[in-house]
Amino acid sequence: MRLFLAIDLSQKIKKELAEKISQLKLDKPDFQWVSQKNYHITLFYYGETNDLKKIKKELRDIFYDQESFHLYSAKVDLFMTKKILIYLGFYREKKIEKLEEKIRRTFGNFQKEVKFVPHLTLAQCRIPSKQQYFVLKKKLSKLNIEIDFPVKKLTLFESVSGNKLPVYKKIEEFSLV
Repeated sequence: MRLFLAIDLSQKIKKELAEKISQLKLDKPDFQWVSQKNYHITLFYYGETNDLKKIKKELRDIFYDQESFHLYSAKVDLFMTKKILIYLGFYREKKIEKLEEKIRRTFGNFQKEVKFVPHLTLAQCRIPSKQQYFVLKKKLSKLNIEIDFPVKKLTLFESVSGNKLPVYKKIEEFSLV
């Protein structure tokens, strides 16, 4: 099974976010947009594993005294890998950074190539021309998406291959203090 740990957003926040990007989705119908029901912020990706019992036990131990926290959206921006990812970034929050580091150490991922940036992926697309890239970047910089929410639980998900898009199945929720 393919597992990941994430912050699952409430239906209200998912709906609000979908409404705020609706015009962008209409302007960019050729992008692969993340389904509203799949909006989440990944903290740790386990990949293919059969260690579900061990992972759940370790997570219970980590979250035993973990305090809840609040996230505030910062801006819509781009990551560039093999494709372009459009994402909603969030302001730095020390509690989530320490938590992510603790999880990474617990599960043996000590190499940190990129600093953890809490973000929610909205869409992906092929890499455009340089001119198209800068036009898109400028358009995104003008988007003002202000959402904030308390994080009182984290969710372990299984990613199951669907027809075109993955389906995320909740395995277990972990409450924060």
